[in-house]
Amino acid sequence: MTSLSAPGTRVLLIGTSSHSETSGLPPVPAVMGTLADLGQVLVERCGLAEENLRVVRDPANPTELGIAIAEEAELAEGVLWIYYVGHGLVNPAGELYLATVATDARPGRVAYTALAYTALRGSLLETRARSIIVVLDCCFSGRAVGVLGSIEDQEVDLARVHGGYVLAAAARDELALATPGAPHTAFTGEFIRLLSDGDPEGPQQLTLRQAYRYLDRTLPVRGFPRPRHRASEWIDDLVLCPNPAYRPPLLSPAPERAREDSIPQTCPYPGLAAFTPSQAQWFFGREHVITELAGRLAGCMDTTDPLVLTGPSGAGKSSVLAAGLLSALSKGVMPMPGARTWPHLLMTPTEHPLAELTSRLERLAGVPSASLREELDSDPARLASVIREMLRARAGRTTITGSRLVLVVDQFEEVFTQCVDRRERQLFISALCAAASGGGDEPSALVVLGLRSDFHDHCATYPELRRAVRNTPLFLGPMTAPELREAIAEPARIAGLELQPGLVEILLRDLGVDDTGQGSDPEYLPLLSHALRATWQRREGRSLTVAGYVATGYVRNSVENTSEAIYSHFNSAERQAARSLLLSLVHIGEGTQDSRRRANRIQLLHDSTHPETVDEVLEKLVEAQLVTIEAGTAYITHEALLHAWPRLRQWIDDDRSGMRIHQQLAQDADAWDRDGRNPSHLYRGSTLGLAQEWVTSSTRHSHPTALQRKFLNAGAQAVRRRNKMLGLPVVALSSALLITAGWLVSGGDQSGGDHSEGDRWRVSHPLLRIGVARDQPGMSMYEEKTKSLSGFEVDMARAIARNMGYGNREVEFSPVTSESRSAYVETGRVDFVIASYSITDDRKATSLDFAGPYYIPSGGFLVGAKPTKYTIDDSSDLRRLHVNVCTARGSTYETALPKQGFTMAKAQPLTDQDCLDRLLDPASDVYAMASDDIAVAGYERANPSKVRRLDSIPGAGGYGVAMRSETPALKNEVCSALKDIVSGGDWEKMFRKNLTALTGAKNPPNPADLTECES
Repeated sequence: MTSLSAPGTRVLLIGTSSHSETSGLPPVPAVMGTLADLGQVLVERCGLAEENLRVVRDPANPTELGIAIAEEAELAEGVLWIYYVGHGLVNPAGELYLATVATDARPGRVAYTALAYTALRGSLLETRARSIIVVLDCCFSGRAVGVLGSIEDQEVDLARVHGGYVLAAAARDELALATPGAPHTAFTGEFIRLLSDGDPEGPQQLTLRQAYRYLDRTLPVRGFPRPRHRASEWIDDLVLCPNPAYRPPLLSPAPERAREDSIPQTCPYPGLAAFTPSQAQWFFGREHVITELAGRLAGCMDTTDPLVLTGPSGAGKSSVLAAGLLSALSKGVMPMPGARTWPHLLMTPTEHPLAELTSRLERLAGVPSASLREELDSDPARLASVIREMLRARAGRTTITGSRLVLVVDQFEEVFTQCVDRRERQLFISALCAAASGGGDEPSALVVLGLRSDFHDHCATYPELRRAVRNTPLFLGPMTAPELREAIAEPARIAGLELQPGLVEILLRDLGVDDTGQGSDPEYLPLLSHALRATWQRREGRSLTVAGYVATGYVRNSVENTSEAIYSHFNSAERQAARSLLLSLVHIGEGTQDSRRRANRIQLLHDSTHPETVDEVLEKLVEAQLVTIEAGTAYITHEALLHAWPRLRQWIDDDRSGMRIHQQLAQDADAWDRDGRNPSHLYRGSTLGLAQEWVTSSTRHSHPTALQRKFLNAGAQAVRRRNKMLGLPVVALSSALLITAGWLVSGGDQSGGDHSEGDRWRVSHPLLRIGVARDQPGMSMYEEKTKSLSGFEVDMARAIARNMGYGNREVEFSPVTSESRSAYVETGRVDFVIASYSITDDRKATSLDFAGPYYIPSGGFLVGAKPTKYTIDDSSDLRRLHVNVCTARGSTYETALPKQGFTMAKAQPLTDQDCLDRLLDPASDVYAMASDDIAVAGYERANPSKVRRLDSIPGAGGYGVAMRSETPALKNEVCSALKDIVSGGDWEKMFRKNLTALTGAKNPPNPADLTECES
């Protein structure tokens, strides 16, 4: 049996809803919503590739409609499906015509203003497609199925074409119906309902044959015309989609031959891939989360922020959104009038998120993607009105209060890992938030973002998203043992498979869960699904066995075994190609975990020195479901592969520095090209030398593209021109570049503060970017009235900058939080951070390095000044009473205090100020906040009647200036500056100015020893 997901398929949806006032034809408002939802269900439930779907709305005249049909007939090779919704007319000769906007219903004018069905038939007879399907949802459509009448009355019999099928909504002389106010026409609405909800009386797979039987059974019961159809050859068996309502009959003893013939051939486990909307029938175990998510979504009707579903990679966010939430919404899980019929759009950002959004909206809104993109480019807030207009069109040009588009953006982190155009990223985010807020009117969309939790900080840097990621995210945690049992057993039961006794228990054991409700590591879900799929491939009859599971290598090793089995069959050239190919599909994390990246398949082959070998390797990786190709784009099927396959993990670690250089080169070359190849984007100095050294390296495993080489060549030419103008020899400058690049690669000079060496940072970084906090009294505070920063750390930062040779206008401060500061350093958004950042061994073990410490704090607690239901005199009472303590997320107290017996609030906020707000909120369950003594003293001084300090506790370490570990030259300069600041007496002056009044100290303490600067 073939299906709509097969290559070479083309589907053309046509709908005419409006006509001129003199046409004699009434408008059919339901047509637009019918087309949009039919297209969506064909893509999401039937697996139709979106690029193989074309929608023609309100064709202006028969010529435009005929050309559209002819074009699709020329493109199709496998299945060609033409679906028309609108008015059908009959001329005096009894021939069927399909209406367009220009149609005039007067008998003598129909032939000139509507498309003759015989013309449609003529185009289809010329196609190369092996199978042809025509569905007509219009009056008199039975005339297209002539064999249902007598042979003499036969006007058209498309079924004589090889593999032909005609389905009509009404008989020869019968009217098709559209209920006033309904979102769909009667016939197509029932067809959409079948594909979305399934047929409880139907088989496991819904075919054209079953679709006709269902419509023939249900439409007359609802008072609508009985459909007509005609089929030839095997076309009746074309699979539309899995039947979501299918439940296998109870198994009973049967002859062995019959049992073998009925062995299920469809695997209900997707492996490393996420569940799609078309696989909703197999998706189990997350009902509680789906219900909560739908409830949260209902609660967003009157809010202005997107709803964020967050969790670690592998937690199942994509499956929950695609196969869980969207399926549940179509079944009426949201208790809102009409919510069941609201349109929805599911997308991932890709490399060009705004272009992807407008492309997806084209099918729903009927607005050409190019013009919509141009509109949003000038004003992203226009998205709200575009969606609002689309909803009005679906409702027959009337406004229905409370109607929404459900806009789901899965893998939202791709706006940071894939999109290198910062402007497009900002436009995309602004457009989404405008749709969610409504721009002053009623919101037009419920926006849901699926976000990997380690990208929380990236979102928080965008003001439009800050409130959504702070206040309303729903965290997707691990599944419990009962949920996992359901996720394993129910898909097998529905597919008619048997699980050998003991298999489920072994799987749960290997996941580290038990029946007490202990949850598993959420990142093991894709590994579990892969192991189940591999077990299914080793099934015995209809049984999944323990022996088959053991042969996969268990949950933890099944992915590795599959990957190694594929790799072991590659020859030497193919192994090299596999390594280069897979590394090109990896994005090196900057303050986050590594992730997959999407790459154009044609570009991958074009950039390769051996495209035939790469193509063969790619096919084998796709067959093994390790890589997925979708709409011409290749990507690693799940990020779990990056961790579960040790060989790939080692490749990444071995080539991390080179991959990071190439990754940055790709972004900068694209930016240069987008900006008209502006010379200001070109590399110079050590950056150019480092990139050139990578390009000429014999050990690199990825290859620069032609554009990237042009970018580097242009940079080198600019250097030579500048060198010539200065009268310096070209050889000398080139050597200097290579020497600098080699010095950076080797790690730099660690010897100390010789300013002839230290000047390197100032030369290559004309702007010094420093991360500071904005809300730490005494240390660093932002004054809204004067728009200025002040405090001990701000003075320290300025003194370090001056020591490095920077003027005030050459320093840029960026606000950071306890949680975001590491990401700011690791991603290079700032050169260093000075924000009460305690130096700890675990932080030094990451990609961070520290200079300092410049201050040694103690710890402290704040509690409410007014009596509460608890009597709290000192910190021991906090332990004894087990009251909730709040601290800034990412601070050392978050992990240190629980070890000392303190009870922490369930969800820690981003800043100390947020903790203080919770402490002062009478409705909050927070009774204390913890921070460093300086911060605690500052808040007490600012709120003397509201809070009081408890006794001090040991601090978690001295404050250090944090920077990337691969910048030893910067550390040398900062250490040199700190030594000058301490020895020259500036440190004491800063303390007296900013901290004496807070601490109550008569004299400043002795400065800390700069232990991190001694090596």
